[in-house]
Amino acid sequence: RMNKTLLALALVAPLPAFALPGLSLEAGAFGGVTSIDAAGNGSGDGKGVEYGVRASAKLGGGLFADGAYTRLNPEDNAFGDGLNSRIDEFRVGGGYSLSLPILPILTAGVYAHYVTQDVNLGGVGSGNSNGYDFGVLGRFDPLPFIGAYARLGKIESTGYAGYGSDGVDGLFGVDLSLFPFVRLFAEYRYTEALASDAKFDSHGVHGGVRIGL
Repeated sequence: RMNKTLLALALVAPLPAFALPGLSLEAGAFGGVTSIDAAGNGSGDGKGVEYGVRASAKLGGGLFADGAYTRLNPEDNAFGDGLNSRIDEFRVGGGYSLSLPILPILTAGVYAHYVTQDVNLGGVGSGNSNGYDFGVLGRFDPLPFIGAYARLGKIESTGYAGYGSDGVDGLFGVDLSLFPFVRLFAEYRYTEALASDAKFDSHGVHGGVRIGL
């Protein structure tokens, strides 16, 4: 499964060879906790550990490419008692964003990703879920050393054992620059997920570091 991680990040790694005007690269790692809440009945809640890596490249003219890998290790009761489950999510895609002429500290744009999720439900079995994610994004930089960002879109990924994501996928965060090209960040991610045809809400709180090149 790690070969897919390397593939996703490799899509943006060679971009300096193109020597495009305005090209810049950014890579980072994150980790945190996630809660998985059964929608509508208030039962079957579970928690887990979530971590991953991301990379992005600004190509000039407002265009960008990005990729990400996220590993979710839920507790045994997240999708049913005794299930030692694991979910690996891979994203690759890109989009377009520009600073607003009337307010340069605001950036807005659109994005689209191909999403695949490798699902392992322990003794029950494992499989793959594929789909897409697209939406809008924005960033607010009131000061050079601090900023806020958001991504909100539609995600749809269905496959093995009814597991997937279907509905809203949002990411909201703040970051702080400690040194040139190094930023710490904290963020919250919400995703509407499915498992065995039942809806779940996934809430993740992450922290991490990004390095710009």
